[in-house]
Amino acid sequence: MPIHVQLNPFLRKYIPNYNHATGIRLTIDAPHSVEQIIAKLNIPREEVLSIMINGYPGKFNSTVNDGDSVTLAKMIGGG
Repeated sequence: MPIHVQLNPFLRKYIPNYNHATGIRLTIDAPHSVEQIIAKLNIPREEVLSIMINGYPGKFNSTVNDGDSVTLAKMIGGG
């Protein structure tokens, strides 16, 4: 089951040789939660503050299925 994962610049440091143009193609053997995907990528959970699945807001317990696209971000503020 391939899924596509995109990371914002603040999370890319956890993936050596991350290519922002293509993201990560990850193969999972069954549906996974977003939290399981984050763990599989060795990204600290507390670093992820925004989750999108196929362009819609997601949560850590949201299920990721075959062909889904997941975007993970660490939001920062300023002003």
